[in-house]
Amino acid sequence: MPTPILHHYHSSLFSEKIRCLFGYLGLGWQSVIIPPIMPRPHLMPLSGGYRKTPIMQIGANVYCDTEIICRRLAELADDHSIYAHGFSADRLARWADTELFRTTVALNFRPEAVMAQMSAMSQAEIEAFQKDRAELSAGAPIVSVDPAAAETDFIALMQSLESSLNQDFLFGDTPSIADFSLYHCLWFIAGNTANQALLSPWANVQSFMQRMQAFGHGKFVEITPEAALAAGTEVEPLAPAAAAIDGRLAGSLKAGDAVTVAPNDYGRIPVAGQLISYQADEIVIARTDETAGDLMVHFPNIGFEVKAATGDTA
Repeated sequence: MPTPILHHYHSSLFSEKIRCLFGYLGLGWQSVIIPPIMPRPHLMPLSGGYRKTPIMQIGANVYCDTEIICRRLAELADDHSIYAHGFSADRLARWADTELFRTTVALNFRPEAVMAQMSAMSQAEIEAFQKDRAELSAGAPIVSVDPAAAETDFIALMQSLESSLNQDFLFGDTPSIADFSLYHCLWFIAGNTANQALLSPWANVQSFMQRMQAFGHGKFVEITPEAALAAGTEVEPLAPAAAAIDGRLAGSLKAGDAVTVAPNDYGRIPVAGQLISYQADEIVIARTDETAGDLMVHFPNIGFEVKAATGDTA
C-alpha cells in the first residue's frame, strides 16, 4: 500500500484536523505543501478540479473532504475507536465542521482579525487572495455569519463547552471524531493574534486543546508536488472492495454512468467521471486525466451532490 500523501498548507484549519489525526493514529505520511490560492498545477490533474483543502492521495486514489479522509485513515490504522460513539459523535463532528466552522471563519473576518492575518502580506498578495476566495465561493459565501454576531455566539458556545469538558474529551477518556472536528476550529481561532483572547477565560477548553496538540502530527516527510503527481501515474487505482450503487441514494443513476460530483455549500466545482460506487458513507468515481492517467476519486455522501453529466462536463 502506498504511503498516504496529504496536499495541504500550514494555516488550513481542516488540514490541521487531518494532521492531528495522523499523530493520534501513529500513521506515517508524506506532506505536499500547496499554495493557499490557485494555481495548483500538479494537484488539479489528480483532483479533477476539486478546490477545497486538504486532499489526500494514496497512489492513484484521491480523497476529497476530511470526512472521507478520516474514515480512510481509520481503516489504514485498523483503529475505528474514533467512531465508537456512533451517531452522536458523527453529528457533533458535522456540526463543528459546518456551523462552528462558519462562526470561526466569521471571527477571522472581523477587521482586527483581518489586519492581523494579512499584516505580513503585500497588497498584491492580499488582492490575489481575495480574488481567489471570491472565485471559490462563486455566489455561495464562505462567511454567512455576521462577524459581530459571531463573537457573541462563540462566547456562548465556550460557556457551554467549558462545563462539558470536565473530562479529557467530549465523550470520555479517549477522543472521538467529534474531538478532532472541534479541535481544528479552536486551533484556527488560536492561530490569529486578534482572536486568541477569546479562548483565554476557558481553562477546560485550553486544557482540551493541549491534549489534542500533544498527539502531534506523526512522522512525515516532505515531497514535491511533482513527486506526488508522479506517484499517481505509477500505479493503477484500487476499486472499493465493496463497491455498490444504493438505489435509494442514486435514483436512476447506474454504475458506469457519466456523472459530476460537487460540494453543496461553496467551492462548487464539479468533478466529472464514471460512477463506481454510491453508498451512504462514500461516493467513488473513476476518471482519466491526460497528465495523471487513471484515477479514482472518493467523496463523502453528505455535503456533496451527484448529477448525471451533461455533454460539456463528461
